[in-house]
Amino acid sequence: MMPLRFIFLSFFISFIYTQSCRESDLQIKSTSCDTSGSRWLLKIPKDDRKCDLNSLSLPRKVDNCETTCPSGMHLNLLSQNCEVCPSGTYSTGDMLEVTKWDAMPDFLTSDTTYGSLTNEKCNLTGWSPQGKHLVGKTTGSCTVILSMKVHNLKPGTITFTYQVEEYGALAFFIIRNERCTQLPGGSFLLGLTGSYAYETVTFSVPVGHNILQWYLLVENVYIQQLYGLKDPELHIKEIRLTGTPPVTVCTPCAAGSFGPREKADRCELCPRNTYSAEGAESCKSCPADQYSGNGSSSCSPRPPCKKDDYTSYWTSCDQQQMTQRKWKWIEPKICDENSGVSLPQPESPVDCHKCPTGTFPLDGNTCELCSVGMKKHLSNLETCVTCPTNEVPMYGLRFDNWYRMPSILKLDCYNFFGTKCNTWERDLTLLRGGVGMHSDELATLELSIKDGFITASIIDSTDEYSFYFQPPISNTFVRIEFQLDCVGRCQFSMKQVFVAGNEKMIAIWGGSSNRRNFTYHIKDASEVTFKWIFEKPSSPIHIQDHVNIYQIEVTNVKNDNIIGCQTCVQGIVNGKCKTCPSGLYYSVQYDEINKTNIINCTKCPNNSIVVGDASSLHTVTEACHLCEPGTIAVNHSICVTDTQPITASGFQYNLTDVIDRVHHVSSPKMFTPSGTGYYHEFLISMAYGKTVQCIENSSIYDQHTVNASICRHTRFEASDQRRTKTYSKPTRLADRLIRMVPSNVTLDFWQEVNKNLTKAGWMEDKFGNDLHYIFASDDHSSNCPHGRTTVITLRCVFTQNFETFMYQVKDFSEYITGKIELPPLCPDGTCDGCTYQFLWSSMYACRMCQENDYEKILSECSYGRRQVHLRAPWECRVPQNRNLTLIESCPLLSKTQTAAVLLTVIILIILGIIIFMCHRRNKKLEYKYMKLVQSTSGKNQVTSCAIEGDGDMDKGGSVYYTTMNSNNNSNNNNNNNNNDNYNKTRIKSPPSYADSTGIVLEPNEFLKNDHFTQMGFKGLPKVNLPPIIYKSKSDTDRDILTENDHVL
Repeated sequence: MMPLRFIFLSFFISFIYTQSCRESDLQIKSTSCDTSGSRWLLKIPKDDRKCDLNSLSLPRKVDNCETTCPSGMHLNLLSQNCEVCPSGTYSTGDMLEVTKWDAMPDFLTSDTTYGSLTNEKCNLTGWSPQGKHLVGKTTGSCTVILSMKVHNLKPGTITFTYQVEEYGALAFFIIRNERCTQLPGGSFLLGLTGSYAYETVTFSVPVGHNILQWYLLVENVYIQQLYGLKDPELHIKEIRLTGTPPVTVCTPCAAGSFGPREKADRCELCPRNTYSAEGAESCKSCPADQYSGNGSSSCSPRPPCKKDDYTSYWTSCDQQQMTQRKWKWIEPKICDENSGVSLPQPESPVDCHKCPTGTFPLDGNTCELCSVGMKKHLSNLETCVTCPTNEVPMYGLRFDNWYRMPSILKLDCYNFFGTKCNTWERDLTLLRGGVGMHSDELATLELSIKDGFITASIIDSTDEYSFYFQPPISNTFVRIEFQLDCVGRCQFSMKQVFVAGNEKMIAIWGGSSNRRNFTYHIKDASEVTFKWIFEKPSSPIHIQDHVNIYQIEVTNVKNDNIIGCQTCVQGIVNGKCKTCPSGLYYSVQYDEINKTNIINCTKCPNNSIVVGDASSLHTVTEACHLCEPGTIAVNHSICVTDTQPITASGFQYNLTDVIDRVHHVSSPKMFTPSGTGYYHEFLISMAYGKTVQCIENSSIYDQHTVNASICRHTRFEASDQRRTKTYSKPTRLADRLIRMVPSNVTLDFWQEVNKNLTKAGWMEDKFGNDLHYIFASDDHSSNCPHGRTTVITLRCVFTQNFETFMYQVKDFSEYITGKIELPPLCPDGTCDGCTYQFLWSSMYACRMCQENDYEKILSECSYGRRQVHLRAPWECRVPQNRNLTLIESCPLLSKTQTAAVLLTVIILIILGIIIFMCHRRNKKLEYKYMKLVQSTSGKNQVTSCAIEGDGDMDKGGSVYYTTMNSNNNSNNNNNNNNNDNYNKTRIKSPPSYADSTGIVLEPNEFLKNDHFTQMGFKGLPKVNLPPIIYKSKSDTDRDILTENDHVL
């Protein structure tokens, strides 16, 4: 039974499919090209059609795989010829294009790689189509990858438009071969685009099978987790790939578009109030009671019109200088006026007012600046100001009526999808913007000051001070008077756009507000552009919400455009106010004696520059601008970077070799999940006003640069043999110097500095001598609403123990010019994404040595001179022209020698005094002894003494003796004078018994001993002789005295 059933079933099935396939039932498919360049063509049934294959469906071999077709044509696989696409269809030729993201295309796949996070959290990330764009979102350590497999028959390009708003996002585009190997030079880092902006890039794609991949990851997971930053997103708006195999079938135009002609490369959108179905050659109009937007596939019923559906406008001034108020429907008009209100009738014409002061009418719609008209020698300059001879012009811009539009103001309206919009309207006394604007649109008003602002002094050449900052004169400002009229959520903001392209948010207002004035004082005289932006985020229904601008005024503009006249303080010279000498300003002082005011030229305080002009009197606050800490005033005219600052502690530094150079520092090398190596490179210029340049050259089709004081770009390694330097993501980190302060400026600041240094992984500043240069950037993001701040800390390399430093440092030479380090705990340069830190260790960061720092080493004194060697400590620098060897005078004797000589002299003096005192004492003793002798034996003393006379003793001579006067003997005890009281008496010639002296001796009682007699001693004279008195010889001494003669 079962075999019968099987046979019957087989017969029934074969009967059903006995119908042969027709040509219209089949579609042609081709295999991939083999190594010989051939492929097979196959005919298979379309969709789910069931038919018998016959001879029409036999495979066919094609030997040519390189046939391509231009856009607007398709390849007929059977004939291998290019055929024109009919109207209602289009063909991109050899280009693959994706512009709508209602669903994920088949050739695109989404993948997610996991890091340290759980799979559940990474499952929330990935790529998703959202109509206008494809969105990739990631978080933490998850990496989302978008892959596209392509086959290029010839070298082509891939062009895509993307948006990366958040700073923490890191996006790569990589080209791989069919074996998933990265091609040489096939890795590209996608730069940041910022908010509300898209970037279009183009890269080359080689021949063959390739895999194109987009990577999105978090740059710093730690920062994102610590500060809760927004998850990075990558938006892809459109993709176009050329060099692919030609299309074999023309694509029908999508619903809402049409193809009016053959050989079309794209379809056109249906305009408003029309619609179309798929493959339409033209669009059909909606019925009168229905409406549609651009690119609609159907129409919707119109609601009744209301007053909010129309707005007023003023016509251009005609030849009779008249204007008229009319009304118009807000576009796109979606209401039905037959069932609602109608437009009001035009009002009566009114006179056109003259153009604002300083402008003249160029035509019925535009007012031109008088400065432009004067240069062109135009005649219709009746509204231009001419000052009398006793006054000087006031230059600037002032727009206070809106009968015509000033040419210098640029009005614009744009959305994120490239379509045009118009939302600004003149209303005589005000400029209105925002009526009819949708949530995806922005209304902008720009005012460019290309020549900058007037300064108090003119710098003819900046070669000497190439890094300078000069503010405008005082009372330089931009003022705007406006009013917000909003029911829903709206926002009005003001930005300052610098020459380098960076923007600074000045103020933001939201919601409704009464008529108000806002004044912003200009601080820099350089070229600048002011931009006002009105937007209505998430408020599509309140189409009447708008902003009214009544007046815009800018003073002291350097464009020779006169808006008024003013008198001068001290008169006019050559059409200009007579000015004070450079660095001085006019001030008034009260004379107490004469009771009058005296106008003098006054000098600004130290380290300040003059910003007051010569047209009026100023206070010191109005006329003088204090230079920022870390800068110094030159001739009270400009502020330049102080290369030799002096701190409050009295320490001086010489940073010339540090400041006048551009420095580079690189982060540690990192790798993407695909293995691509990259690192961040920082460019630093500490000179005031000198910028560095970071570049974007990852695409040969789109290159741009960023200029700033400090910037960063990402350099990634090219995989080609040439090792091409490829940079991407240029980011502005600092635009201007805020201040320079040492750590110990205050105790609180010192503690805060040490806290941040420790948090970054560096040693704290124990001595308070580190210098901190603080920079700011005007770039804002949702994660850094106040902009970015950069702190460069200059530290002397010898702040720690020198022996320890020399032991730790392997290459000391790098510390001479300086070594810049990134935070060890935050290798990307920032620990929070908004504040960047650098530690600059250098010998040039050491303070200059002071006189009391040197240790003196003295050499020996030689001939009254000696050398003095000065030795500086390690923690300070010796000035370049400081002589460390000095010559000074010195005494012939050293202190030791001088002390020895003095001691010797003192000892000699003491010895002399002792000898003298002993001598005196002996003299006194001798005198006392003699007195004692005289007092005890004076009565028995002899009264005569013999004096040898002159002459020959052989002839007989005489001996003289003296006798004491009897009067003297009697009065001897009572008379103490020293007069000689002895008389000289001649002794007769001695008898024969006299001894050899001629004196007769007579033994006394003591010598009457026989022993002495036997020895021949005859004894003493008989007479007692007085003391012998010697007298100097003279001629009278030869005379012989007679007996009893006396010689006095």
